[in-house]
Amino acid sequence: MLQSSSRDQLEKDQLQNSFNSLNQKKLELENRVKDLTAEKSQLQSNFNSLSQEKLELETRVRDVTAEKSQLQSFLSQEKLELETRVRDLTAEKNQWKTRVSDLTTEKSQLQSNFNSLSQEKLELETRVRDVTAEKSQLQSFLSQEKLELETRVRDLTAEKNQWKTRVRDLTTEKSQLQSNFNSLSQEKLELETRVRDVTAEKSQLQSFLSQEKLELETRVRDLTAEKNQWKTRVSDLTTEKSQLQSNFNSLSQEKLELETRVRDLTAEKSQLQSNFNSLSQEKLELETRVRDLSAEKSQLQNRLNSLSQKKLELETEIPKLSEQATGCLFTSNELKSWSDSRQYCRDHGADLIIINTEEKQRNISSLVKERVWIGLSDTEQEGNMTWVDNSTLTQGFWFKGEPNNADGNEDCIEIIPGYPFLNNWNDLPCSEKRKGICETSSSTPKCYDIS
Repeated sequence: MLQSSSRDQLEKDQLQNSFNSLNQKKLELENRVKDLTAEKSQLQSNFNSLSQEKLELETRVRDVTAEKSQLQSFLSQEKLELETRVRDLTAEKNQWKTRVSDLTTEKSQLQSNFNSLSQEKLELETRVRDVTAEKSQLQSFLSQEKLELETRVRDLTAEKNQWKTRVRDLTTEKSQLQSNFNSLSQEKLELETRVRDVTAEKSQLQSFLSQEKLELETRVRDLTAEKNQWKTRVSDLTTEKSQLQSNFNSLSQEKLELETRVRDLTAEKSQLQSNFNSLSQEKLELETRVRDLSAEKSQLQNRLNSLSQKKLELETEIPKLSEQATGCLFTSNELKSWSDSRQYCRDHGADLIIINTEEKQRNISSLVKERVWIGLSDTEQEGNMTWVDNSTLTQGFWFKGEPNNADGNEDCIEIIPGYPFLNNWNDLPCSEKRKGICETSSSTPKCYDIS
């Protein structure tokens, strides 16, 4: 009996050691899994960030490519337009030069014609003055001749009267006087004919001079009007020349600005090409890094799957080892106060669990999935934590700031899942409803898993 008891005790010790070793390995694996999970999360975050950055870079590269294409198209179009415009401006410039040259030649011709017309006008004015002087002289001559003829007629009339008197007196001289009279009459006829001819010639000369004067006045008026027209045209041509010169200067300035803009766009295109090449190189580096991270992720995923499989195997083995090492662990099936949960455990041949080692704390913390009571309280004396077997607390696994006895009535202790395994105890009022973890050192007819 003693040997069997010793053998059982030895076997129990071996199982306890194995259980502790497995717990330690489990803790190490859990820590490693947590580290790997955190590293995986970090890698996933980095991968997502890199993927996002890659997408942004690809989008940016596409945008830059599209912008480059648009810019190249725009530059080509702008270049063609500029070349066409430069050709047009050059042709227009040559046309304007030709027109200016023609206008200059025409201006010189007009100036020459104007000078010629001015000279002709001076000659005509001189001729008009000469004709006017000659007309005055003719008028004076005709007036003098008329006076002389009138005087002579008066003299002849007087002489005729004298001759008539003498004829009456001198009958003998009648024939001679008659002869002289006939001679004088003939001379008178000649003179009258000459006077009529001179009068007709005078009338013709006056008519000619009047007609010539009218023609000269008309021609002078026409020349004056034509001169004014030429002056106006010369003024218009001068204004047009100034306007053309201004337009030419403006076009020259615009041409210089367009050439400057083309140079700026060419430099900007070179800068964009350089940026595109840099982005392409950076994209290749990022793609290489993403491939490396993807390969590393695959390795980590395979390693994590292997560790997850081992963890599942260990979690399957832990309840069996726990049951062999500590008897039976189970929870109440209803939410109860701390005292009702303890009574439930007692009704099933157990008591609320006592946790006095770090290994056991880790084990229990890894099993619970909801907030549960443990067998620790200070209901007997505030601040004096005791277990349900009346032993004093020697090592606690409190959450930060606990126990704080909030509102002065927090006397019972619970475990909160999700907190760190070694820092998940909390004090709260004993009347709160929780499930309790029951523990018995020997097997009982009825045992429940913690779930």
